Amino acid sequence: MSALPPVTDTRLLGAASSLATARSQRQPGPQVSQSYALASLDEAYQVQAAGMQQALAQGRRLSGVKAGLTSAARRAALKVEEPLYGWLFADTACRSGDIIAWERLLQPKVEIELALLLALDLPSGTITREQLLSSIDAVVPALEINDSAVADWQLTLLDAVSDNLSAGLYVLGDQPLPLAQLQGQALRGTLLCNGQPLQAGVAIVLKDVLSTALWLAQKMAALGQPLRAGDVLLTGALAPIAEITRGDQLCFEVAGLGEVTCSFT
Repeated sequence: MSALPPVTDTRLLGAASSLATARSQRQPGPQVSQSYALASLDEAYQVQAAGMQQALAQGRRLSGVKAGLTSAARRAALKVEEPLYGWLFADTACRSGDIIAWERLLQPKVEIELALLLALDLPSGTITREQLLSSIDAVVPALEINDSAVADWQLTLLDAVSDNLSAGLYVLGDQPLPLAQLQGQALRGTLLCNGQPLQAGVAIVLKDVLSTALWLAQKMAALGQPLRAGDVLLTGALAPIAEITRGDQLCFEVAGLGEVTCSFT
């Protein structure tokens, strides 16, 4: 269960319930930042925490964490000091090759990422880079199917955080590789949609991926939610978010790491 303190502010609980209702009814709603007068990033994270706690109370299970806003330039433009975090749920995990029912989603888009899979529990105190590296079981390419509960994706930073960074589904590659096999390689990735390159030759800097992962691990420890063996870390978008439509077949391939695919019906 969540180690985060329970959210008791009725306004913030209302915002979380509004987002949950939008998802359950598959009907995107208005900006909660406006409807519930969210005043800060801290309040948005409390809405996110309330939504996570409501989900756990319904029997859902956490499966890892995700990072957002990993670009220093974008953070500077938005005057945000560190990346953002959100939660992954086991019932949103998909396997490479899955055919995903479009009806599961509201208004999906896709991001290409690397996912790290943990083999060991991480401590609840200070976490070093070495501890993180020794805990990583493997690396796989991943497709994150983002899916905002805010109508027409007209969301502010506070809406994105409140809505668990627009988390929808995530698809992991099925040929995990040890991290050591990738060290020193110049990795490049390509996102294909229906066989045509949508994003080609995307440079992947493993050092940056691992820096984001270390930040995530340290943030979770500070929140009293240390990462555990079996957890998935989605380490942030490697390219801008891309539009998708019903019937699309996606394939994200990384030379030297393999590919991950899914399609929508």
